[in-house]
Amino acid sequence: MRTLLLVPLIAVGLTGCGGAQEAASEQLVEQTVGGDVDVEIGDDGQVASVETEDGSLEMSASGEVPEEWPDDVPLFEDGVVSNSQVATTDDGTIVSIDYLTDADAESAYDAMVAAYKAAGFTTISSGVFGDSEGPVFYHGERNGTSITMMVVISEPNAPTGVVLGVTFPAG
Repeated sequence: MRTLLLVPLIAVGLTGCGGAQEAASEQLVEQTVGGDVDVEIGDDGQVASVETEDGSLEMSASGEVPEEWPDDVPLFEDGVVSNSQVATTDDGTIVSIDYLTDADAESAYDAMVAAYKAAGFTTISSGVFGDSEGPVFYHGERNGTSITMMVVISEPNAPTGVVLGVTFPAG
């Protein structure tokens, strides 16, 4: 999974590339992480996917919720999807969705915690990263499925960022 997690750092700039750029990017990723890597970029430049011997990663700026998101895990209803990622290995799948919203951070956080608890998730941890102005986070679990949420406190007159993540075992 370590190799697969390094790939997004390199591949983020790939969206919109094609042909020779795609091949050069593939070579750069292979040299960086070692091993065979296949990079594919959609014609619309909205989706990039990476395959390694460790698994696959798909990054999307389509504004859509990935189909891998479990139906029984709540989504953030008061924002728009800015991008998403799906990483799959033999061990399981990680899906994350980034939202932008005009809601204030506290309201966004409280709404998602209430939705997770209503869906039967047990709180594992929650709090603030860094000082009291840092992003707030929540981590919960239910029947082998782990969920995370981070709300990034925005600057005045800027949207609030809400990042949702779900991890579930293979099978």
